[in-house]
Amino acid sequence: MGKRKVRNDDYINSFPISEVWGTYHYLAREIAPRLKAFKALDKHGWPEDFESQEDWNKAIQKMIDAFDLVKYYSPSYEEDIRIVEQGVELFCKYYRDLSD
Repeated sequence: MGKRKVRNDDYINSFPISEVWGTYHYLAREIAPRLKAFKALDKHGWPEDFESQEDWNKAIQKMIDAFDLVKYYSPSYEEDIRIVEQGVELFCKYYRDLSD
């Protein structure tokens, strides 16, 4: 048996169409493990909105929880939706602080 030939219409701008259709889920699968690695760092500081690295890590965990929830499906339970909204809001607010 030969390999399946990839058609040009299986890709959009060199991305697999399945990843483009599911960008929301694809990005969550990419972001969650990076946030976990960032949280594990012995960071040299934290955003001024937080009093300690522990508080900053708690916020990062909320981001992780949000992206973990949407890696493979769209949450439909009210509590899950709240977790996702809170985590994504924190991610957006502190996006530029996700470096050390």
